[in-house]
Formats: sequence, structure tokens, C-alpha cells
Amino acid sequence: MRQALDDLVVIDRSHSVAGEYCARLMADYGAEVWLDESAGPSPTAAMGPFDPGGRSLTHLHLNRGKRLGAASRPADVVLCGPDERPEDVRAADPKVVAVRITAFGDDGPKADWTAPEIVLQAASGMMISNGVRGREPLYGVGERASYAAGQAAYIQTLVSLRARRRTGTGDTVRIDAAETAATMCFPYVLQAIYNGTDRRRGDQDIPAGLVRCRGSWVCLWVYSNRFAALCRTYDIEHCITDPRFAEVTDRVRHWPQFFSILEERVADRDPDAVVAELQAIAIIAARAFTVREIRASHHLAERGFWQELTIAGQTYVMPRAPFLMSRTPARTPAQSTAGAHAGEFDHAAS
Repeated sequence: MRQALDDLVVIDRSHSVAGEYCARLMADYGAEVWLDESAGPSPTAAMGPFDPGGRSLTHLHLNRGKRLGAASRPADVVLCGPDERPEDVRAADPKVVAVRITAFGDDGPKADWTAPEIVLQAASGMMISNGVRGREPLYGVGERASYAAGQAAYIQTLVSLRARRRTGTGDTVRIDAAETAATMCFPYVLQAIYNGTDRRRGDQDIPAGLVRCRGSWVCLWVYSNRFAALCRTYDIEHCITDPRFAEVTDRVRHWPQFFSILEERVADRDPDAVVAELQAIAIIAARAFTVREIRASHHLAERGFWQELTIAGQTYVMPRAPFLMSRTPARTPAQSTAGAHAGEFDHAAS
């Protein structure tokens, strides 16, 4: 069965999380992707976490399915290097789609800034929404701004390739990572613009919270029409008439106290059993998984989320491609080895 992008050749010189993720998505869906490290190794090779042998798992994740060396035929897409101009790439071949991903774009007052992930999250407004009220902004987990920029670049590149069918010429794609991140933020900025609301971190105006069960956290969202049912289920009916919780407006102000009372009832309970009970009374609930619990998730296993990749005798477990398509599915690690040229990212598990 053919893959959706198996007619494309892509050269990745981006040397960034965003660019390498964009190219990785193309490799996942069949493109012949070449990781060009002729100007030196990518900085992602020095990013943790590392396996016991010191190999960067981030670098491996971003470059699975790619080949090392020179492309075998002219490229359709080039992920530009940090100091490479898309105009120069397209001058050599007008049919190429040249993609440049930067922190703050190529113009404007921050055009010359270089930005690790923490700067992208700070400048986009992400960090100010995280953390406890009255404390410093909180850096979010993972390279979320960079991965979002990589996905934005992937989508725009596919759009430009589609347009090339009609026009016969390529395109220049420019992605501003901080700008992409700003579009993902909570709508607090829009609230301030349209109605003057000055929302503070930690303001509790939603009926949501967390309770600690046996060995795990459970999050739940309690709409007003389900509050009484929740109280009856866990034998805390006194909360229904408690002045702190009787009226919705008062309840919102006292959610932490209510969740403390509820937690006393479920602290020794199995978290999955608690989730099932809550869902049975039409309350939104889910277990907050640890990293180890995610790996052991039956749901993800049944959906084939985890795949094995073997490199130099070492087997790695990695997430599959993010999009599922029936007629042009993503490549498996074993398929990414078929017909591949020499290169350390081509050795996959059978």
C-alpha cells in the first residue's frame, strides 16, 4: 500500500526541534527525507533525555525514518538551515518549497533573537497562564511551542505543494515559532481586549479540580446539575446545604475546600474505580497518568500507539505517527527500512 507522500524528496537542514519534527512527519507518511548534517551535527543530538549509551532520545524521535547523506534526486522540499535564505534555495530550483522556521520571524524588533523553548513560551504568553497565583510564571512541560511550529510548517508545506500542482512553481514558507505559540494560548488576552477582564493565574471560575486516590490523581469537572449527585455518591450530603457550597457563586469561591472534603472520601480508593463511579453519574472524570502509566496504557496499546525501532542492536519504544489514514497509512519502522540507503536512522525493528 502506498503512502501519501511517497513521491516527495525532502532535505532537512533545519537543525531545530520544529524543523526536524516537520520533516519527521513527512518521513512518517512516505517521503524520502534526508537529514543533512554536512554543516555539523544538529543541536538536537545534545538534547536529553539520553539512553544508557548517551544517545539523545529527542534526536532519535525527531529523525526516525530519515536517511543520512546526499539525496538521490532533486528535492521537492528543503527545510532551511539556521543561516540559510529560502530565496537562495529557490533561486537554484524554482520548483522547491523552501521552509524557514525561526523564533521571531525575519523582520520586526525581535528578528535577530535566538530562542530556546523557555523564551518561546515566555514571549508567547504561555508561561504567564501557568502556575500559582502570586508566584512566578511556570515553564510548561516539553517543547510544546517548537512542536506546534513544526506541525504548522508541515501543514503549510503540504498546502504549498498542492498549489505547486497548479502553478508549476514552488513557494517560500516562513514560520514564526513564538507567533504560532501565541495562537495556542488561553483566551485571556482576548478577554482583556474585548471586555477588560484582568484574569489572574489561579482564579478558580471553572468547576474543576483534582483529588488524590490510591497512588494516582483523578481530575473531575462538576457541573452544577451534577453537584448533588456527587455528594450523595460519596456520602457527603452535608455539602449540599453547606453555606460555602449551596449556591453556585459561593461554590466557585470555595472549590479547593470542597475538593479537600471529597479527597478524604476517595484517598484509599482505586483511581480507576473512582473514575468509573464518576462517569456513571455523568461527571467528567479521568485519571491523570504518570509517564510510566502512559507506557502501560491498555488503550494506547490496543490502538497501536507504541512502535519499536532497533538501531545498532538497541530497541527503542516510540510513539507512532500522529495521523491515522486508511488508504495511505503512515510507515511503520519496518517499512522505513525498505530500500533505504545506509544511515543510522534506517535500521528498524521487524
